[in-house]
This record gives sequence, structure tokens and C-alpha cells, in this order.
Amino acid sequence: MRLCENYWAIKLIAATHSPMATGGACRGLFCTILLVVGLTHAAHAFDTLQFGDIEVDPTINTRLGLQYGDNINFGLGALDDIGETERSTLYLALKPEFHTRIQTGESQVYGGLSVVAATTTLDGGISGQFARSGDQVLDTDHAYVGWRNELIDLSFGGQEFTVGDGLVIGDGNFNMGGENGQYWTGAFLTWRNTAVLRINTSPIRAELFWLRTDKDFRDSRVAGVHLETNDWEYGTLGAMYFEVLQGGAFNVDGMNVWNLRANHVRLPWIKDLEFFGEWVRELGIDKQGGGAENDAVGWYAELQYTFSALPWQPRASYRYARFSGDEADTEDNEEYRGLFFTIFKRDWDTWYQGEIAGEYHLFNRNQITQMFKLKAFPHPRWALTFYYYHHELEEPQYFGLPVSDENWADELNFGVEHFIDKRFYGYAGIAWSTPNTAAEEVFGNENFAVVQTFLSYTF
Repeated sequence: MRLCENYWAIKLIAATHSPMATGGACRGLFCTILLVVGLTHAAHAFDTLQFGDIEVDPTINTRLGLQYGDNINFGLGALDDIGETERSTLYLALKPEFHTRIQTGESQVYGGLSVVAATTTLDGGISGQFARSGDQVLDTDHAYVGWRNELIDLSFGGQEFTVGDGLVIGDGNFNMGGENGQYWTGAFLTWRNTAVLRINTSPIRAELFWLRTDKDFRDSRVAGVHLETNDWEYGTLGAMYFEVLQGGAFNVDGMNVWNLRANHVRLPWIKDLEFFGEWVRELGIDKQGGGAENDAVGWYAELQYTFSALPWQPRASYRYARFSGDEADTEDNEEYRGLFFTIFKRDWDTWYQGEIAGEYHLFNRNQITQMFKLKAFPHPRWALTFYYYHHELEEPQYFGLPVSDENWADELNFGVEHFIDKRFYGYAGIAWSTPNTAAEEVFGNENFAVVQTFLSYTF
């Protein structure tokens, strides 16, 4: 669910569009998924299968995403039908998955395979950018093999690989409807191909990686190294360097990326306070910009405090995130590229900052966002969430379109989460965004609202 060089936003601004054909009758794939989703309430988790030294973990994951949008794109309407300001979208996905382990003395051979059947129906994607009614696909996701012992872990193929919270390296699937059948539910999780070597030393562990994306990212490829503290009692510190070997959708071949981060860092005398932060520097030649030098910076700092002595264990967070925009009066390209960030690594806000701005408009590029979050747990299986975002542009332009002011929008997100073990997760929420000067100049002056539900069940 990340954006590849927001071509779609530029297309929307230009208002070059054609009416979207609505979905036809229920197709076989749609009916199959709907039937499985309807039966999951009676399903039980599969047990691990044992065949001597061979263990197999079979699962089936079902996902449903239902959204309703009003005053889409601040009243401008959906990308594929300008003027259509209301839409309902239903995403469905079914994912059988197998992971196996074979013990061979002190080492282990392992592998995994998953297949995703996904579809989009009703009116198509809310914003008209990434999924259309009738999009559907049946394709593999996981398809990997590996070998490991206590020190070395070497794996190849289609697998998940994330660094930290997934701000820079998250996953290699954009989950665009044409390629992956859906958008918001994010059923595809893996890089299309990988080679990953993990060296599990202490106090520092290392990962060397080569990663290849899916077709949504137009076959981007990166290679790099990641170092991370191992078993440090006060949190995690990490550093990463990688080079974009093939730019794909970003057209940033040769970009060099440096990254430093801190996750869950605690002070011994304030046990309920945690710090999160990350810094990214993008250098190298920008081939898209006619050979200009990349000189972009992205960073954030976040504090989270848990009121452990209060009922419901509320957590309060504040985050300041800044991603540079291109400056009009220089030859260098200062525009930070979001690259391969992912969603829901730590919570809903990582790394889509706002269900409206994050999903449809800004994409961690030329962006300054302040977030205030409050999350409480009235029951171990329930959570209530409140988010407030203030979004600004770092430079007075929106994907190259000049605007007179950097003030973009204010956004409120409310949500209720329900979870049962690791098998069931449910979310229901509403997002409300009020445009400020910059968003009004690009889109319109109406309040954009989205009501949505997400359900995931694994059995």
C-alpha cells in the first residue's frame, strides 16, 4: 500500500479521467472468498503437523475490508470519475499458507508457500487511484527456502523482510488492484524475490540483503546491510545502508540510502516512557531529475508514555515527522522518496500517517506531520484509539504543482480494535479530514470522511 512516484495524484490534478466500469455479477473468485469469510466464525486453528523431523504449519487467512467515502478528495471526487464524491468499497482476500521446518542435527531447513485470492468490488477504491471494481487476482505471495543454525540464517525467495518499523524497508508489494486484486487490506506481504543472510552475533547482529519488488513497483531492486543491537535491555538501536540497483517505479537507479534508528528505547528511571526515532539520508544521482544529485532527508522523533497505574492502561504519544521536498531554486533534488515503507508494523500509524493523508495524498514525501495519539485498553481484547494529525508540506509544491501555502490539512481518526489471540483482528473506525490552504488549491474545500471496517481471521 505504498505510492510509486504519485503518478495518480498528478493525473487527478490534471483531471484526465474516464468513467469507471462498475463490477458485474458475482464472479467465481468473489463467491469463493465470500463463502470462506462467512464460515470463519465456526473455524478452528489448524494444528502443527509432525512427520518425524518435519513440522508443517498450515493456516488459512481471510481478510475483509469495507469502506465508505464521502466528499472524496475534499470534494473533487474519485480519480477515475471526477465529480463522483461518494463511494463504497469491499475488499476480500483468502490466503492459504504453509510453513515447514526440517531439523537436521543442530541446524534447520525451512520454507514457506502461500497463495492469495483477492478481489475488489462495489464501487472500487475510495479515491479511484489504486483499485477498481472487478480487480481480482490469484497469485503466490510467500515462496521461500532457507537454512539456519544458531549463528547463520540464509534464505532465498519470496518472503517478508522488514527493518525496524518499516519506514524505509517494509515490503515489496504495493498492493495495487491491477496486480494484487485489492489495496487497503494488504493481503500481499512479501518481496517478490530475496536473498538474505542473517548473522546472529551479540551484542550486534547483521543482515545482508538483496530484495526485488513486485510489478507494482516495476521490479525495483535494492541491496544493502543492516546492523542492529542484540538483546540490549533498554531498547534497540540500528543502522542500515543500501543502494537502489534498479529504480523501478521510483526511477532512482543508483540512489544511496543511509539510515539510523532507535526503537522502544527506555530510560531506567522512567519505565513507562519510550522513545522512537529514525533518520534517513538519500544521496546519489537522480536519473529522473536529469542527472541532478539527490540530497534528501527524512526523520521523525516520537515519545510514548503508558499510564500504567490508571485503569485501561492508556498510552499517549506525540510524533514529529519531516520529509524534505524539492527546492525550486537549487539544481539538486531534495525531494525525499518514501520508497518501500509498510503499514501496521507497530500500529495503524506506521507508516501511513492518517487514514486519509497517508492512504491517498501525501505518502511521506515533501511532508511535515505532527501526530497526537491516545490509545486505551478497556479489556485485554479491546482497544480504543484516537489520532489527531496536522499535515503540512515541507516546500510549497504538491508533486511539482506550485501552491501558495504549505498548510495542507488537519485530520482526526477514531477506531475500535478487537483481537483474539493471533487468530482474529477486527477494526472499525472513522477518519475525518479538513483541508487547509494547500489542499484546497489542489483538490477542493469540502471535508473528506471515510468510515471503514477491517476483519482478519486465521484458522
